Amino acid sequence: MEEAAAHNGSAAGAGAGAGAGTPAAARPPATPEGMALAYGSLVLMALLPIFFGALRSVSCAKSKNSSEMPETITSRDAARFPIVASCTLLGLYLFFKIFSQEYINLLLSMYFFVLGILALSHTISPMMNRFFPANFPNKQYQLLFTQGSGESKEEIVNYEFDTKDLVCLALSSVVGVWYLLRKVFGTNVMVTVAKSFEAPIKLVFPQDLLEKGLEADNFAMLGLGDIVIPGIFIALLLRFDISLKKNTHTYFYTSFVAYIFGLGLTIFIMHIFKHAQPALLYLVPACIGFPLLVALAKGEVTEMFSYEESSTPKEVPGASKEETTEAAKKEK
Repeated sequence: MEEAAAHNGSAAGAGAGAGAGTPAAARPPATPEGMALAYGSLVLMALLPIFFGALRSVSCAKSKNSSEMPETITSRDAARFPIVASCTLLGLYLFFKIFSQEYINLLLSMYFFVLGILALSHTISPMMNRFFPANFPNKQYQLLFTQGSGESKEEIVNYEFDTKDLVCLALSSVVGVWYLLRKVFGTNVMVTVAKSFEAPIKLVFPQDLLEKGLEADNFAMLGLGDIVIPGIFIALLLRFDISLKKNTHTYFYTSFVAYIFGLGLTIFIMHIFKHAQPALLYLVPACIGFPLLVALAKGEVTEMFSYEESSTPKEVPGASKEETTEAAKKEK
């Protein structure tokens, strides 16, 4: 489970699922202004991807063809998730005990390097499409992997892309190589990764930025899992709101406020007990409890628990009237 923590120096001993750092040496405590700036920035950095990611998930669902099978998580998958996650954490722990951290971190760094390039390419693709001329020679491609043959043939990978996507991938690769040359080969990374687990699984922000500027070394930290897991749940509640067809997004905004409350409670408890706290311990009850109370008050508990994505969402908060009207016409 990811943790929210305030710590001195770089994050040490942070693994996949543990985000708390250990103070390497005694340092002067951060000022109230510095802590407010750090925690405010972390909360903002957590809220923005959740909010816009939820809206983007609806837009992506709208753009899918009705013939495409949606990716779903069955009850069996959900029940196995805690077991698989626990085994993964235990496996990483044993890997760190058996193998050198230097090679493990190098492997993980390359994995996240490739993953980062693909994520950046997918993110900038909608924006870059506006800059391509109308006569741009755009060709369609398809990457298809199947298993079996005949009637038992099953699709494993079916990814469609075009020339514009390849251009975005090339631009993202240039940015990735630049970052690699600047941050990896420009520093003594082998020494750094041998001392700590370095991977993009956490957000950090200096608490002494106002005092030391770029020399700041007293960081507050929020684990990536504290953003991703609640973010998926909040995005799902937005789709549930849309499925009710009431032109309101009560559950989405309720869960969004609940997430803010959960993060604030985590920070408060952490400073009361002077110890790093597992943020999901407070986020999960808040994000589930608040919408559930609203459902109880509105008498929609049955609809919430029986909700399935059987149709394409038709409305996005903040979407233009033209887009909403067009979706309604397609439905008719």
